[in-house]
Amino acid sequence: MATGKQQQYQTIPDYERGGSGPSLTPSSNQSWLRRAKRPALYLFLGLVVVALVVTVSLGFFVPHPKHPTPWQRQPVKAGITVQAQQEGIAKCEAIQAPRVDNVPRPDRVNPRGLGVQPVLLTNANVWDGEGGVLEQVQVLLVDGVVSNVAKSIHSYPKHTKVIDVKGHIVSPGLVDMHSHIGVDSWPGLWATDDTNEMTSPITPFVRSIDGFNPSDKAIRIVASGGVTSVLVLPGSGNLIGGEAFAFKLRHVNTTSNEDMLVQAHIDQTQERRWRYEKHACGENAKRVYGELGQIPSTRLGEGFLFRKAYDQATKLRQAQDDWCAAAQRSPARLESRFPEVLELEALVAILRGDVRLNVHCYETHDLEAFLRHSFEYNFTVAAFHHALDAYRVPDILKRAPNNITIATFADHWGYKKEAFQGSPKAPRILLDAGIPVALKSDHPVLNSQHLLFEAAKAHHYGLTEQEAFQAVTSVPARAMGLDHRVGSLKIGYDADVVIWDRSPLELGAAPLQVFVDGVPLFDEPVIESPEQKVAATPATESLVKDPSNNGVNSFVLTNIGRNFLDGDASTIVVEQGKIVCQGECAQALTGDLPSINLQGGYVVPGFVAVGSSLGLVEISSEDSTGDGVIAASTSQDPKQIVEAVDGIKLGTRHLEEAYKGGILSAITAPMSSNVVLGVSAAFKTGGSSVLTDGTLINPHVALHVQIGNAAKSASFPSVSTQIQFLRRILQENKEAENAYGEAARGDIPTIVQVNGKDEIATLLRLKQQIPSWQPVILGGTEAYLLAEHLAKAKIPVILSPALCTPGDYEQQHCLTGAPLTNETAAHVLHRHGVKIGLGVVDDGLARNLVWDAGWLASTSKDHQLTEDDAIRFVSTNLQEIFYGTRLGQAALQNDFTVYSGHPFDMTSQLVLVHTQENGLEWVSSVV
Repeated sequence: MATGKQQQYQTIPDYERGGSGPSLTPSSNQSWLRRAKRPALYLFLGLVVVALVVTVSLGFFVPHPKHPTPWQRQPVKAGITVQAQQEGIAKCEAIQAPRVDNVPRPDRVNPRGLGVQPVLLTNANVWDGEGGVLEQVQVLLVDGVVSNVAKSIHSYPKHTKVIDVKGHIVSPGLVDMHSHIGVDSWPGLWATDDTNEMTSPITPFVRSIDGFNPSDKAIRIVASGGVTSVLVLPGSGNLIGGEAFAFKLRHVNTTSNEDMLVQAHIDQTQERRWRYEKHACGENAKRVYGELGQIPSTRLGEGFLFRKAYDQATKLRQAQDDWCAAAQRSPARLESRFPEVLELEALVAILRGDVRLNVHCYETHDLEAFLRHSFEYNFTVAAFHHALDAYRVPDILKRAPNNITIATFADHWGYKKEAFQGSPKAPRILLDAGIPVALKSDHPVLNSQHLLFEAAKAHHYGLTEQEAFQAVTSVPARAMGLDHRVGSLKIGYDADVVIWDRSPLELGAAPLQVFVDGVPLFDEPVIESPEQKVAATPATESLVKDPSNNGVNSFVLTNIGRNFLDGDASTIVVEQGKIVCQGECAQALTGDLPSINLQGGYVVPGFVAVGSSLGLVEISSEDSTGDGVIAASTSQDPKQIVEAVDGIKLGTRHLEEAYKGGILSAITAPMSSNVVLGVSAAFKTGGSSVLTDGTLINPHVALHVQIGNAAKSASFPSVSTQIQFLRRILQENKEAENAYGEAARGDIPTIVQVNGKDEIATLLRLKQQIPSWQPVILGGTEAYLLAEHLAKAKIPVILSPALCTPGDYEQQHCLTGAPLTNETAAHVLHRHGVKIGLGVVDDGLARNLVWDAGWLASTSKDHQLTEDDAIRFVSTNLQEIFYGTRLGQAALQNDFTVYSGHPFDMTSQLVLVHTQENGLEWVSSVV
């Protein structure tokens, strides 16, 4: 209600006043009654009333039958318009209409591929995505559809392009059912981050398509890994995050994200168009909103909000059903329109079974709690995502009326408490329980370009080759309700096809060509016959574990298939924990030393973890489990330099898993947001205490600093202030007996975390100003652009990660690898003679370090980067960079591991570890 002066005049709407132009009506104190002659008016009204009373009482008024008096008319309710009622009835009919089943059909039409030049692939070995393997067949792609798959195809259009794939494996495009591509674009900028609408924990009404950026650099990069279809979900910051959409990773001429949808332009009378919704439970929402002091701050609050939202949606659904029943029962117009609430529309669609619900949930009790909600409100879950605890509760999952898919990681774990119980054996356990498993990336959490690597790791940990491949093809397609169109290479499916350069689950496998809707995405490749490789020895079957050898420190290893410690020596003799002989050691064989026949196993030096926080924190999101993070400071006081050795925690699960991955030592720096992180310590990952002999290799290894956007703070608001600070502390402490002085004189190396080429160039200038300074680049995404200068200055580069992404603005020149770039940064740096190491980016993935090295060797053009080079990248090169010829390197020269086969073969397993302190140890399976 208006107040004060606003109450004096009220504007009359045009539709009520008949004239043109603005009109004002006087307020009550200027009523027309006050301007009338009231006595005459009152007399006239009185006479009218008397006349009416007399007329009615005497019955003199006879109404006309066509014009009844007002008191004779029956009361009629206004009702809604005919058009509104018809619109509502149409919505009722849409709700009640039978749904079309999406089934494979040989005559399927793909509107996205009409008119595309047909392609005939010959001499193909097909993995069909459903577990089938077809050898030496032909595949015909016409109008964006797989038209035929047969031994010999004789009938095809005249203008068909024929490609001889020469025995390479051809497969359907990969399907990633959990991605944030397009809404969390590369490079990561505030302006392009549209992943979460975190203004309310309940946002079912937002849609990923409204934020999807068809110009995201990641689209082409991810497609270069063979991924052709993705489900783009909102993030997991909210309990109910919003609606998801399925896209093809092919740029279209219209630059329209709608035209990129998997089911763009389909005939919906022939094919059901599913909707998708994202929910999340557990840590994320309670952390986000708990920090704001609002509900939910606990899982209890999460449960209430889920129930409240679905309670409201249930009531709205019932109101809609009641309206439909009333409208269809009687032709009379209803009083109100078809009941709708935009905020609840998606939830009602879930209740009606029109939405594939994808739920981010990790722990056992979270999974069960959400199923409880689904039972209470009678809706189904299509897939639980992440779900690292799902392998522990298959019986609970089976209580659902449908077979819920688990969309999970192959081995990503440990980054927060709810991810801490994860096991790489989970896919095998779930499949054995009859629960379908899909592998996904959560891009950009993991780079979806390497989704196939997730399948390769799952194969390493127990899935069969075809089970692992199905987990990135037909299984996610089925969970999305799109298994009639994508995820399989069969007649009638979309022509999303990949030609692989090697067997897809081999380390470093990459596409030679990718077709989406029959359209080739990359330059026409030169296809040569694939290399013939000797079949790998089945993992661990050739080596029989003998627990009696555990702890022995004197022994002989024989029948070594390959010895990366000393050329091709097939025999190693160890006495009192030290290698005393390699090669022809006949004199030692006559003694009483126990002998172990490795049956062709490979001996490899122990790997070194650099760049991680191993030993300083167990669960990064839980402060109580770690040493803590040092705040930024402008202090130049060398007494303020923190040493990591004071915060080392041993015997943790992260260290245990790294140890089982062949990482026998770690060099860890303090965790800090400062320019100067502190001084790193080197220690054995299998040690139990820094007081145990041999565990602490070197308490004072290197000075660590960081330069770039990550180090910006109130203390250092710019990169230039960071470098100025570094220059000053080095120049002012050249003669000082402290860590700054040691670094300035080159007594210890200075590890500089930096990625951008321009910052690296500035560091090269600083090296010219202080020649004794010994910097080492850690990160180094764009270092390859300065490879010649780095080699000349003898500055090593520890690439971390080994395979980069342009995820940050400082990494825009990242070399992403085949088929987009012939080389990666490692190949370029190695060719120029730069000493290379590989770092660990994620503590939970430290056990994959050997595969990071193997990837580089397996993708080296003309094998210029050899297997021996790659092994050195993660072992002796790192020792030389940090220790030179000092104590640390000598302490590690007797530590090694034994693999059942080649360590770069992903079917091989690490089976033996030897350290000078603990002797020989048979390695148990990964947890």
